[in-house]
Amino acid sequence: MELRVQDVELVSENQDEMIVSGYVNKTEQLSEVLGSSKRFKEKIRRGAFQRAIANKQRDIDFLLEHKSNQILSSTRNGSLHLEEDTVGLKMTAKIAKTSYGKDSYELIQSGILRNMSFGFKNIRDSWKKTTGDLYERTIEELVLYEVSVVKDPAYSQSTIASRGIDLVEDVEIPAEPEVEEVEVKEDRKEKDLDLHIRNTQIEVEKQKASVSSAERMVKLNDSNSSRSYLERTKKVLEEKRNELSKLQEEQKMIEELKKEIRELQDVGTGQSSISQQVAPITELLESTSDVVAKSRKIKLVGQELKLPYETELSDAEFVLDGDPIPEVSLNLAEVTKLSPKRIGIAQRFSNVLLNEVGVLEEHSKSKLVSRVGKKIEEEILVGDGTLTGLHGIAPDVLVPSVNIAIAPTELLLRTLYLKVNSEYRPFCKWYMSEQYFEKVAKIIVNGEYIVKSKTVDNKVVATLWEHEIEVTNAIAAGDTIGQVPIIFTNIANAYTLAISKDVVVTKLGKDSIVSVSGNTLFMAEMYCDGSVHNYLAVAKGTITA
Repeated sequence: MELRVQDVELVSENQDEMIVSGYVNKTEQLSEVLGSSKRFKEKIRRGAFQRAIANKQRDIDFLLEHKSNQILSSTRNGSLHLEEDTVGLKMTAKIAKTSYGKDSYELIQSGILRNMSFGFKNIRDSWKKTTGDLYERTIEELVLYEVSVVKDPAYSQSTIASRGIDLVEDVEIPAEPEVEEVEVKEDRKEKDLDLHIRNTQIEVEKQKASVSSAERMVKLNDSNSSRSYLERTKKVLEEKRNELSKLQEEQKMIEELKKEIRELQDVGTGQSSISQQVAPITELLESTSDVVAKSRKIKLVGQELKLPYETELSDAEFVLDGDPIPEVSLNLAEVTKLSPKRIGIAQRFSNVLLNEVGVLEEHSKSKLVSRVGKKIEEEILVGDGTLTGLHGIAPDVLVPSVNIAIAPTELLLRTLYLKVNSEYRPFCKWYMSEQYFEKVAKIIVNGEYIVKSKTVDNKVVATLWEHEIEVTNAIAAGDTIGQVPIIFTNIANAYTLAISKDVVVTKLGKDSIVSVSGNTLFMAEMYCDGSVHNYLAVAKGTITA
C-alpha cells in the first residue's frame, strides 16, 4: 500500500524537555485506500475521539511504532495529553528520557519519524458506496488504545512536530461523492449462500420426484429407453446432492471462521486482541501464549550466541575496612550455544473463497501467528534442543528436579515448591498437563482442596498456594515414569528467547507460482532459539513411581 507522507520541518526550543506535539488524526478527513478484498477509505467522525478519551477504561500510551514495550509517555503519569479540537485528535507528549526515548526524539527532530498512527477498537461505524468497488467507512464510536509515532501511517494527514513550531497545513482530502448511502452488511455473502442452499435443496427434492417417476415407468414398461432415462435422472440427482453437500460444507466453514474471529476479537472485557486499525504482529504473538509473553527476549545477531547461565546466587557479606569485598564469579565456560532456528506454518485458500469472505485474510494471518506462538510455548516447556527446536525446560538436565509420583501428594508438591530459590518464588507460576492438574485438583488437606480459584483480570483462574496454574497440552500427561507433567517457574527470570528474525506473515498469490492454481498462500515464519539462563528460578517434577 502506498501512503502519502508529509514533510515536516522539526525544530525544538528546549531539547532537555523532549516535548513533542501534533495531530494524531484530523477528523472528518479521509484516509488512503485501505483493505484488500473490500477497498475503502476511512474517516473518524468529529467527537468520537473526545468521547473515547472521556470514557476510557485504561491508560493510553504513546508508543514507538506500536511497540507496547517501547512506551514514550502515558496518560498514567500525565506525560501524555490528548484532546480533540475542531481539527482533530491533538497530542502533546513529554518523552521519557530512556535510551529509546532519546533515540525516538532525535528521529522526530531529524524528520525520519514524522507521522502519527493510533490503535483502536471499532464500536460503531457506517458505510456508503462511492464509485466502483470503493466504499467509504465512517467510525462513529471507538475505544482508543494507544497512539504511536510511525514512519508510514494509514492516514496521510497525521503529523508530529517538536514544540515551538507551527504544525503542518492541512493536506488535500478528496471530497465526499454525492451518492446515495447504502448499507454494507458483512453477512450479505452468507445470505446469498443461504439462498443458494435453499434453491439447491428444492432442486434435489424435485429430482427425487423425477427419479421416483422414472422408477415407476420402468416397472410399467421395462425397456432400454426407460432404464436409460432412469439412469440419467439418478445421475442428475447425485450431481445435485454433491452440489448441496459442497455448499453446506462451505457454509459450515464460514460459520467456524466467524466463530474463531469472534474468539480472537473478544479478549478479557471485550477488548480486541488485535486492533482493527493496527495489528502489531509481535503483540499478537505474545497474546497467544503467556509463556512466550513473559520470557526474556534478546536479539540474536549472527549464527551463534553464547548464553551464560546461573546455577547459584552469591550473597553480600559484611567485611572489615581494608578487607577485599567478595566478588560474584560468572563461569563463562558454562554457556548454552544458541543459533537461529526456523519455525513456520502456512495456510492455502482459493481466491474465490478469499473474495467471498472479506475478513478471511486478516483472520488467516492472525491464526497463523497464534499457531507460531503456541509452538514456541511448547518448545520453551518441552523442546529437546535439536537442530530444529528450542532448549526446553523439561528435558534440561540442569533444571532442579523433584521425584514425584503418578498420584501426586501435597508433600511432594511442597518439596517442588521449595526447590525454587526464595528470591524468585513469589513470582512463580505452575505449569501442568491437563491430566496431572485433574489429579492435583482432587488433593484434600485438612478437609479442604489445595487448589483454589480466584479472579484475575475478570477471569477465574486456578491457584495452588496463591500461585496461578496454567494448564497446557504441551507438557507430558504424567502417567509414565520419566515424564515431566509439572513445572514451577518464573519464566521472566528463568528463560531467554533469542530472536534472530521476528515473526513475519507473507502472502503468496499474485505474480507467484501459487497463483497458477487459483490459490493464495499465507505463510508465517520466525527465526529464534531459547534456553534457560537462570536455574534458580525454575524447578520440575519428574515421575519416578
